[in-house]
Amino acid sequence: MKDEAFENSVIYHRNQGWSIRRLGREYHCGRNRILRILRENEHRRSEGVNPLKEPRVYPSKLDPYKEYIHDVLQQFKNITVQRIFEQILEKGYSGRISIVEVYVSKIRQAKSHQVIRCVETAAGQRAAHDWSEYMIEFTSSEGREHKVIFFSYILGYSRRQYIEVVEDKTQRTLFECLVHAFMYFDGVAREIKSDNQKVCVDRWSVVSPYLTVTTLVLPRIMAFAPWRSIPESQQRI
Repeated sequence: MKDEAFENSVIYHRNQGWSIRRLGREYHCGRNRILRILRENEHRRSEGVNPLKEPRVYPSKLDPYKEYIHDVLQQFKNITVQRIFEQILEKGYSGRISIVEVYVSKIRQAKSHQVIRCVETAAGQRAAHDWSEYMIEFTSSEGREHKVIFFSYILGYSRRQYIEVVEDKTQRTLFECLVHAFMYFDGVAREIKSDNQKVCVDRWSVVSPYLTVTTLVLPRIMAFAPWRSIPESQQRI
């Protein structure tokens, strides 16, 4: 641990004319530590910052095979780590599979970041609603957690949001919450988007969902178009 009081004392007595040998003898520490403290202090005085140590890179048994692993992952995206491990064993690798697992995981994580596209809409054009469930421990629950369900309705243009705590996720509750959201915002968006929740989607065809009959009642009354997310675009709004 860095001892600033000790280092300040060493620097002070060095400025008073103490030799490196005397500093080591008086403070009961080695010559190299004294020199390191003085060099760091000189660097701070000249550069204004602490010197940054370059991280030491240790050689790995996997280094000769990393280029081969990259080529294999580009050619076979779904290949397992076990299969990669078996292939490099045949090429002379003598390390453990855990090293391969960590390296392959880093490569796949770096390539798996998906861009989340936020769709910009005109004011009043689109909104979206969804459920959220949380396990919450209340002060009166004696250490037990209770499931709390939230309904959320968010406007695509302004990102203003309406949130309501509900007891269930039935279609009746959904309709009530939507009406409450319309009253809160004093209006209805032209399009309202939801995910593939059971109260809205009965089943899927090849390219589009079949909405439940009762789901279409509220849009007809309130004059908005219901939208459904396909699985590949759940992150869009």
